[in-house]
Amino acid sequence: MKKIGETLFKSIVFTAAILVAAALFGIIFFLFSESLRAMKEIGWDLFSTEWFPVWEKPDFGIRTMLLNSIILTLWTSFVVFSIGIIVALYLHSYANKREKELMLRVLEYVSGIPSVVLGFFGIVIVAPILLKAGAWTGQNFFNASFMLSVLTLPFMISLSYQSLEKVPKEISEAAVSIGARDFAVMIVELRYAMPGIVNAMMSVFNRIFGETMIVLMVAGGSNLLVRSFFDPIRPLTATLGSELGEVEVKSLHYSALFFIGFLLLAISLAITLLTNYIVRWRERWIRG
Repeated sequence: MKKIGETLFKSIVFTAAILVAAALFGIIFFLFSESLRAMKEIGWDLFSTEWFPVWEKPDFGIRTMLLNSIILTLWTSFVVFSIGIIVALYLHSYANKREKELMLRVLEYVSGIPSVVLGFFGIVIVAPILLKAGAWTGQNFFNASFMLSVLTLPFMISLSYQSLEKVPKEISEAAVSIGARDFAVMIVELRYAMPGIVNAMMSVFNRIFGETMIVLMVAGGSNLLVRSFFDPIRPLTATLGSELGEVEVKSLHYSALFFIGFLLLAISLAITLLTNYIVRWRERWIRG
């Protein structure tokens, strides 16, 4: 009976893995096939700067939106990584039991807030504050970055904290025994926990890069390259969210939007594969 149960469990797991892999390849194939027309007819002009799909002679350039997506993601990721690791180190090394419980409970509540609610908060609360502070529009790069930080910071802190908590006590005790002080001990623990933290960083990076609702609501929707924190921007995901529901099916515009989706997925998959390679095959190198 035990062998039958094990065999059944293995079969279910194997079948689920096959279905997930098939679904992933199916999504990739669907996006690629639908974007093929745009790649053939527009070609490298897809990476030009102008996006005017409804003009008599339409332009389908995504370069500005792609650069805005990258800049917004890199800046927000830098902020979230820095704050997240610092807070996780504090919770792991200095916070007492009551502080840990309170902070982790708050993080659980914040992580459960839907992105559309955060976008609404950005419009109603943050945007008027920015206008009073002198910004010429409340829906801008800073607003989008701030709300994306609120969205992803709980995940970064929680995952980093869990990685630090998994560091064996022997590692810290060995560092103390050879005369290491608090800061040096934290560095040792941080290096040991780095594979898990790298996974957390890449998960957060992908979440920021692929988020749609927040940037659609508070980024401003202007297809201009960002030059200051208070400039309105339009990332790639905002274009998908605002135009895909109204575009004519099978049109060139429709195909160009699917190319954006295919590009976003390709970048996300590339980052995930790179992260898995670093964590799995370079774990000893990371830890030193």
